[in-house]
Amino acid sequence: MPVVPAQPSETVAAPGGERLVSVEVVVPSGVFWAGDARSVTVPSVQGTLGILARHEPVAASLAAGRVRLRTPDRPTAELRIGGGFVVVDHDAVTILADDATWVPAR
Repeated sequence: MPVVPAQPSETVAAPGGERLVSVEVVVPSGVFWAGDARSVTVPSVQGTLGILARHEPVAASLAAGRVRLRTPDRPTAELRIGGGFVVVDHDAVTILADDATWVPAR
């Protein structure tokens, strides 16, 4: 039986045509935040990981620190997590966090 490569999900684009990633931040009590972002930066245990649309699939352990979400409607939103995991599959990013809180804008 031939192996068929997985096809990436349909990509969402920002009004200017920029490709977006679908992000879901999940904590033990449920979904903390879900939406689209231009980019996501997470604190992996091996260093900071930046994620854009069409990212190579990856799974990584996360250290406690800040997650930065560059959303289409505001420059950057930040949340603090207590560690966890991130799974990236083309244009979908799932962050499984021990806990999460929003960081007030500066």
